[in-house]
Amino acid sequence: MKLPSLLLCLGLWSLSPGVGAWSNHSVGSYLALQDLPALHEAPKVQVESLEQFLSQQYPGLVALLDEQENFARSHFPDYPPRPDNLRLTPQPGADLRRDFLMALRVNPQIHLAQVIQSMTGEDLAGRRQLKAAAVMVEQTLSPWNRQRFIQLQPGQEVTPLAVLATAADEPDYGHDINLFSDNPGDVGALYGFGEQSFGDARFQYSSQAPFHMGFFHESAVVYAAAPFLLRNWPDWRAYQYFGLARFAFANGHPYWGYRFLGWGMHYLQDLTQPYHATTLPGDDLTSMLLMEGKALAGYDSDKQAAIERVATRHNEVERYQFAWLRHLLLTGASNPMLAAYADTTQDAAYPAYSVDYLRQVVSAEADAQAVVFDEAIGQWLATPGATQSFSAGNQLPAERYDHARLNEQLVQLLRHFGAHSRNYVRAGLDRPAPAQ
Repeated sequence: MKLPSLLLCLGLWSLSPGVGAWSNHSVGSYLALQDLPALHEAPKVQVESLEQFLSQQYPGLVALLDEQENFARSHFPDYPPRPDNLRLTPQPGADLRRDFLMALRVNPQIHLAQVIQSMTGEDLAGRRQLKAAAVMVEQTLSPWNRQRFIQLQPGQEVTPLAVLATAADEPDYGHDINLFSDNPGDVGALYGFGEQSFGDARFQYSSQAPFHMGFFHESAVVYAAAPFLLRNWPDWRAYQYFGLARFAFANGHPYWGYRFLGWGMHYLQDLTQPYHATTLPGDDLTSMLLMEGKALAGYDSDKQAAIERVATRHNEVERYQFAWLRHLLLTGASNPMLAAYADTTQDAAYPAYSVDYLRQVVSAEADAQAVVFDEAIGQWLATPGATQSFSAGNQLPAERYDHARLNEQLVQLLRHFGAHSRNYVRAGLDRPAPAQ
C-alpha cells in the first residue's frame, strides 16, 4: 500500500480536521477492507439508479420489507412498530423512491447521489466532482462539507470496494435526520418513533443519535431511572440494510448490494466507538442516578455538564485520531494504528455474524473499554497543549498524537473496527472468516 498516494486518492487533504475515524467511515472502511479477498475477487459492478432497482424488484421488496417488519416487532426490544400506512402497497405508486424510503423510515429528502469518495485503482480522469450540498442534506453539511465526491453515471463500472467504502459514510449524510415527532419537518409525525429520546441539541444533526448509538449494557437501575436510554435502534438499521444487501445480490443488483451493505456496516462501525455504546463513561451508577433525579426535579445543570464533558471528549479524541492518521498517511510512516485497521488475526475469534452481533458483541466490547478509554482521554486533555488549535499550515503539534496510553486505546478500538467490518462484509457476501 502506497500511503501518500492513498491519501491523495481519498481526498484527505480536503477533509475538515473535525472529521475522524468514526466520522469519515470511508477512510476507515478502505483501510480495513482493502485486502479482503472477497472484494478483490469480485468483478466491477455497473452503477444503476435506485428507481431501476426498485422497479425491477418491486414485488420481492414488498415481501422482504413485510418480513423485516414482522421480525423487528418480535425481536428488537423497544422497537416502535412501523405504521401500517407506510407499508409498500402491492402495486407500485407514482413515486417509487419516496415510497421506498418512507417504508424504511429514513429521511425521504436524502440525495442518494451516485458518487464515490475516490479510491486507489479508480480511473478519475475527467470525472466531475460534486459539492457536498449535492450529496448531503443541509443539517449535516457543517462537519463534512469539505469531502471530495466523484460523480458516477448509470452503466459506469466501478470496483466493489469503492462502492462499499463510500456507502459506509452515507448514513451520516441525512438518513436518520429529523425522524422524531418533535423534530422539524413532516415525516416525524408519520413515522411512529415518538419524541426524540436523546441527542446533543448543540448540533443540527443530533436527531440521528438514537439510530447511531446503542446503550445496551447499562444497569437495569439506570434504565428504570432513564427509560429513554432504551429507545435506540442501530442494530435494527444494520439488520434492515443487511437484508436489503443480501436481496440485491441474490437478484442480480450487485451495485445496490454493496451500497446497502455499506450502509449497514456504518452502524456496526459506530458502535465500536465507546462513546456510542456507553451513556456516560467515567460516571458511576450512583452519580448517574443522582444527576437524573436532580434533572427530573428541574435542576439539570450537573446532567448537562456531564453530557457536555462526554461530547467534548468524543469530539476531541476524534480530532486527535484524525490528526494522527493524517500525519501517518502524509509521511508514509509505518505505525500500529494503520496496521490495526487491517489486522485479521482476531476476525475468526468472534462468533459468526448474526442479527444480534451488534448488540451482543460489538457494543459489549466497546462498553467494556469505555471507562479506560475515557480515563486515557482525560489524561491526554490534562497535558500541556493538548487542545491547541490547528496552525496556519493545518498541522497539529506532535504531542497532539503522541500520548502513549491514549494511542494504545485507539489501536485496540481500531482493530475492533476493522475486524467487525470484515465480519459483517463476509457475512453479507457469504464468505466466512478464515481460521487462524
